[in-house]
Amino acid sequence: MENSIKTVDNVLEMIEEKLYLTQEEKYGKETKEIEETYQSIILIVVEDLTSEKLTEKSFPQFKRKDIENSKKNIQEYEEQIMKKLNCEDEIKGYSFLPTGLGHYESKEELINQIIRQTTLTEKKYIYISLELDKDINKLEEQMTALTQEIKETMLIVVGNKKEKKVPFLFWTQKEETKDWLIRYPKENEYNRFIRMARGFEKLYKSSRKDIFDGNVPYGRVEFYNLCNPHQLKTLLVYEQNNNILGFIEGEIISTLGKKNLTNRLYMRINKLYVTESRRREKIATRLYEEIWKKAIKDKCDHLEVKVYNFTPEAKNFFESLGLNILSYQYEMKVPRK
Repeated sequence: MENSIKTVDNVLEMIEEKLYLTQEEKYGKETKEIEETYQSIILIVVEDLTSEKLTEKSFPQFKRKDIENSKKNIQEYEEQIMKKLNCEDEIKGYSFLPTGLGHYESKEELINQIIRQTTLTEKKYIYISLELDKDINKLEEQMTALTQEIKETMLIVVGNKKEKKVPFLFWTQKEETKDWLIRYPKENEYNRFIRMARGFEKLYKSSRKDIFDGNVPYGRVEFYNLCNPHQLKTLLVYEQNNNILGFIEGEIISTLGKKNLTNRLYMRINKLYVTESRRREKIATRLYEEIWKKAIKDKCDHLEVKVYNFTPEAKNFFESLGLNILSYQYEMKVPRK
């Protein structure tokens, strides 16, 4: 956060990244707070709020940094963000403005509306345009009241005043439940899933450019199809504290009717991936165990997986689970001349 966020435009880009509306990852690894996933993201833009209007003791519950004002028209920019969100199902967008559509009658009503909105279980982004009171202490009181009521939220307050340094105020509240579950993905989670899984495709593409050329492990239509649990292919995701940390894809294969092969039904693991920063936490083991249970339930004879030589971690992992090495694959490039 200290290195990358120097302007209000950087703040807007960071939020767009958190909303999965961009393919870039410029800010996600800056701090633990930014990297986390939240139920609600709130941006409050305060007109005429400048850094010089605050003292060193202002907004003590917020992280604070003085930054350059936006070169963008924030109102127009946020309208575009809302249009993008309306085209997706995963995150809902809401605006609260002094006038026009979504306007509020008073600051007290606004705070109450925000609190009510954050109690909804859906993921949401809330944009608020606020006019600064003559007494700046009122703004601090309102923000304090807000932070005492909201949960699972990233709250950002920035000033908006041309040719002036403005404050960037940053507050988060994350409830660490430590609960985890393995489940089928949902169609409206495509962007969030791809952001997590891009490391899988990056590994394969960088290691074997002659074979793999994809940027994501699944296209949107393929992902939607895998969200249906009633098929031979199974995609499961590992979720903890509202963060998707890994996935596994298994497929039931039948050799019935295939020439020179005995009739058998087996489970094949096609893909297994865990976010790099969360490895060695038994996530891969738990994902594997779910596929193993499904293989037993569906009366499979065997379970198999293909491991490339450039993934030694995967080789060691499957051998530690007791899988036997049954074949080797060799190759050599044929010279063009």
